[in-house]
Amino acid sequence: MTVLANQRPIVVGIDGSRAAVAAARWTGAIAAGQRSPIDLVTVVPAPEDRFNALGSGTRNVRAVLRDAAKRALREAAAAVRGEYPQASVRERVLDGSPSRELIVFGDTARMLVVAASADDRFDVPLVGSTASRVATGAGCPVAVWRGDPARPMPDRRPILVGVDGSPGSDAALGHAFELAEALGVGIVAVHAWNDPDLWAWTPLPDTWDVASRHEEELLDERLSGWSRKYPAVAVARVVHKSRTARALLEHALGAQLVVTGSWGYNRSGNLSAGSTSRNLLHHASCPTLVCHG
Repeated sequence: MTVLANQRPIVVGIDGSRAAVAAARWTGAIAAGQRSPIDLVTVVPAPEDRFNALGSGTRNVRAVLRDAAKRALREAAAAVRGEYPQASVRERVLDGSPSRELIVFGDTARMLVVAASADDRFDVPLVGSTASRVATGAGCPVAVWRGDPARPMPDRRPILVGVDGSPGSDAALGHAFELAEALGVGIVAVHAWNDPDLWAWTPLPDTWDVASRHEEELLDERLSGWSRKYPAVAVARVVHKSRTARALLEHALGAQLVVTGSWGYNRSGNLSAGSTSRNLLHHASCPTLVCHG
């Protein structure tokens, strides 16, 4: 039986941190625009996983952890419902490994959302292990939320998307346009290209101009179908002579979300896994959505 996209839930990992509650509130805005239900999920690890190192022999540890998980879910659900009373929100407590259990939802979710880190400091640059594993292991798009927990909601800034022609990039374009339409914002589409061999062997400016025009044509070609499908979404096109991650990190400073594929083309024209998406997950100043082609 076919399940419509807006009937599949957006799944949010809740760990009791302020960042996770902020990610849930952010998801509420996305879900409202896409008319999708929300599943808030807390995964309780086995007590021995957390307390063996401390030598704890408490028999009621699991019950304590489950009670804490339920409180965290209630807090996150109340925050979402307070801003979106009509939202369909379900609370779920599971047992197991947080990353492993969340990855399983990738088979049925419209999108997975996790906070970049359980640490509530705003200046932590590196993504946590659970977020990293979910972003690389889940089969559906994964949004890793990063920002100020006091101001998590989407705003009027554009959505940034990287374009290189790979299957993951094409998937990223589709999700970027869909989200931009749902939020009523524009898109900045960045195509970065960098070929050191070209600069070494053909230093003539005319050659650079020809190559640049060729890259601009490639970007236009990739965007044309999506612009026809989403005519109300304004698109700004940017072509950069630089590495992809560097260009996207630079433009992410003015974006509310950066969307990227999990795989991209390298200099040899072959698909390579993850260097750009890893850079964005660890260092982008805004939430990052990783899409699998």
